[in-house]
Amino acid sequence: MPRLARLQTALLAVSLAGCGYIGNPLPPALKRPLRVTDLAAVQRGSFIIVQFTIPKLTTEGLPIKGDPDIELRVGPWGKAPGLSDLETWIKTSDRQTVVQDRPIAVVKVPAAKYYGKTVDIAVNVHGPQGRSMGWSTFQIVTVVTALPVPEGLTASDAPDAIHLEWHGAAPEYRIFRKPEPSPTPEWEQIGTSPKTSYADATIEYGKTYKYFVQAVEKTGDTYAESELSPEITFKPTDHFAPAVPTSLTAIPGARSIELVWDRNLEKDFATYRVYRNGQELARDLTSASYSDQTAQPGTKYQYQVSAVDTANNESAKCPVFEALLP
Repeated sequence: MPRLARLQTALLAVSLAGCGYIGNPLPPALKRPLRVTDLAAVQRGSFIIVQFTIPKLTTEGLPIKGDPDIELRVGPWGKAPGLSDLETWIKTSDRQTVVQDRPIAVVKVPAAKYYGKTVDIAVNVHGPQGRSMGWSTFQIVTVVTALPVPEGLTASDAPDAIHLEWHGAAPEYRIFRKPEPSPTPEWEQIGTSPKTSYADATIEYGKTYKYFVQAVEKTGDTYAESELSPEITFKPTDHFAPAVPTSLTAIPGARSIELVWDRNLEKDFATYRVYRNGQELARDLTSASYSDQTAQPGTKYQYQVSAVDTANNESAKCPVFEALLP
């Protein structure tokens, strides 16, 4: 091979190694934002609250430059002459303004216009050239007249519980609680009630709790919600004695009188006290039995038992049981 041809071949090899092989040109990016997949909607008071994550990438995985055009619509589903159901809904529904100042958009839609109607809600995100991946999954909300906020929430002590009461006229209520101080800002829904009262039996004496309640009404497959009631703070105090022990029996033995009774089941139960002829005979008993080894032969005794809890509240004494050591 002539010298010039060898030099040209070498230069071509270097050029290919440095720049890479030039293949078929790639198609232009369509720049379509990812479809919204987490759209959620609920009626709360006089608003429909709509929430979703704003896409920041295209289907090619490229970042979207600037704010995308977000088309959020709310309206009843219907059909007009010459139009499909979707076309009718797009034409007759109300487009909502979406503020894009955070990753998750939260839009409050005034609900009064839709009272007594069922509305469909969906969002379509368009790229710079107006292209999109289409509408999100539709959320269907049956809108009712705004539920009134529960009022006058109060708390009081109850046996092994906190008793809550409030005023309202809704079919059902949700009860929320968190300890005070709380390591997290989240509230826990601890129950529901068809009445304007609730007993929280999962409390611990000596701890402080915060509560609020919310009215709800089932509408189709979802619930309409009221705004939240004002919060209250309450620290329960245990001034409730355990139940009176039952089924006391005294069995005379050879040198003692054996006492047995049914065990108390309160979660804050601590000990028992035994009385003989009205005088305390023993205390700090943890089992439901006692052996009176000081009883004298030929003497009739009257026995009673009481229960004591961890706050030192003592129950009344059980009915007298008489026994005679032979």
